[in-house]
Amino acid sequence: MSLDIGVNYIAVAVAAIAVMVFGFVFFLPQVFGARWMALIGRPNEPMRPGPEFVVSILAAFINAWTLAVLARSLGASTAADGLVLGALVGVGFFGAAFAANTVITKRPLSLFAIDAAHGLLGQMIMAAIVAAWR
Repeated sequence: MSLDIGVNYIAVAVAAIAVMVFGFVFFLPQVFGARWMALIGRPNEPMRPGPEFVVSILAAFINAWTLAVLARSLGASTAADGLVLGALVGVGFFGAAFAANTVITKRPLSLFAIDAAHGLLGQMIMAAIVAAWR
């Protein structure tokens, strides 16, 4: 197996920022934030930027870099290629992991739906950016 790690780091940064913006909007209280907080057992608790968001930012950069390596190594070079790659990663990794975690922890399926939708769409956004902007 040969991995090509010569990625466009500007695209990686843009993809990471884009997914953070997407997550900010996705988890607004008026969108899915209030419902998500209730489902994780923290109703009426406002989401505020704090030290834990540093982990989210770092995770977004690692995720975007990994998608860029996969896109480059698999020959994905268009936004459409990236959307397919993002969907594959979103369903195959995020969706599968969230499904197992939801069943094992006996959490509501609606929590799975919110987490899986966020994971799927986020992967598609990042992969489209890093694939098209090589």
